[in-house]
Amino acid sequence: MSPLEFVAQFPNHADFSRKSRVVLFAYYLRQYEAATQFGSPDIKRCFQQALLKEPTDLATLLASLSKGKEAPLLRVKAGQHAISLYGVNEVEAILPAPVAKPGAPSGSSLLAAALPFLQKTIAKVADAQRRDFLAEAISCLEVGARRATVVLAWIAALDHLHDFVLAHGLTAFNSALAKQPGKMGKIVIAKKDDFGDLKESEFILVCRSAGLITHDVRKLLDEKLGFRNSCAHPSSIAVGDSKVLSFVEDLVDNIIAKHPI
Repeated sequence: MSPLEFVAQFPNHADFSRKSRVVLFAYYLRQYEAATQFGSPDIKRCFQQALLKEPTDLATLLASLSKGKEAPLLRVKAGQHAISLYGVNEVEAILPAPVAKPGAPSGSSLLAAALPFLQKTIAKVADAQRRDFLAEAISCLEVGARRATVVLAWIAALDHLHDFVLAHGLTAFNSALAKQPGKMGKIVIAKKDDFGDLKESEFILVCRSAGLITHDVRKLLDEKLGFRNSCAHPSSIAVGDSKVLSFVEDLVDNIIAKHPI
């Protein structure tokens, strides 16, 4: 997709401010050219290829868009920037949903339309290894391996939460863990491998008890864990495309993106 085609997706793009267009092109460079960093010349090229007048104060705009706790851009080094999680969310909040091609079989039209959206969703994941892992999970959908997608996406989300606890709440987690009855109360987490001593449901329970996740997030995790369990074992339940797509989107948006490490 060219910068011109990308901008043409937005019916009201003529009303966008210069700053909004810069963020749009930062998103384009990350999503469609796999550019994790960019400079003024890259953004300038996007304006030119989209047949739009380029800002004369582009360097100033980039600097302005990189200031603040929730800035849409990040300053990586002198002359180089990257789109932030907030910038990704800003663009995807207005990004039109992909349209399935007419005549496609009904069973595949949803998946064909949703795959590009899922690829945009996992672009929100900051950790490169986890992002690649999720990309592999989504690729399973292309061959109809829905259960594999669910299992792999769950592993990625739980792995992220393990890192989150180690980075931001290990003391609180161990304190809450010590208050649990029986063998659970004797477990102490010192390193990542120690989480293997807990069942996944127990890990979620202690995260909530320690105040590391909200009540709503715990409910979401319990629901997703139940669905993962159904997919991880032979069962008669039907695993539909929409259910799998919702599963991945919920884990990325509500677990990984909202609990940065």
